Amino acid sequence: MDKHRSIAEKIYDIASDSLPRAGYEVIDVEYQKERSGNVLRVFIDKKGTITVEDCEKVANMLGGVIDTSLLIHFPYTLEVSSPGLTRELKRKDEYKRFIGRDIRIITRRPISNKVVLEGTLRGMNEGDVVIDDEGTEVSIPYDIIKKANLLF
Repeated sequence: MDKHRSIAEKIYDIASDSLPRAGYEVIDVEYQKERSGNVLRVFIDKKGTITVEDCEKVANMLGGVIDTSLLIHFPYTLEVSSPGLTRELKRKDEYKRFIGRDIRIITRRPISNKVVLEGTLRGMNEGDVVIDDEGTEVSIPYDIIKKANLLF
C-alpha cells in the first residue's frame, strides 16, 4: 500500500469517529500529490442536502484534528465536498442504502456478456449486488465490481 493511500485510510478512520456526532457521514477520503501540491479530499453526506456551509464546518472541524494527528508532514490543501448526484459506490453498505436508485456497474469480467450493466439497484444478496435490468434480475459478485455509480 502506498503512503498516500495509507494516510487517506487513517484520515477516514479519524473523520468517521468525529463527524457522525455532528450529523455527517464520511463517504470517502482521497489524499494525493497533484501539480499544485498535496490535496486531501473528504467527501461527506448527511440527511438532506450538503451545503457550502456544511463543507466549511467540516473543514474547520477536521483541519485541527488532522494537523494534531501528525499524519501529514507536508503542506496540503483540505477540500471537503459532497460526493454528488452520480456518486461512486465504494462500500457494501451503500448498495443497501441506495436501493431503488438507478446504477451503472462496470465489472472486471463479463456478466451476461456485458462489462457495463445498468439497472435499478435491488440490494445485496449473499455477497452479490442485485440489479433489475429491464425486468431481469441480475446478480453481480461484489468482488468483480470495478466501479459503480448512481445515475441521475
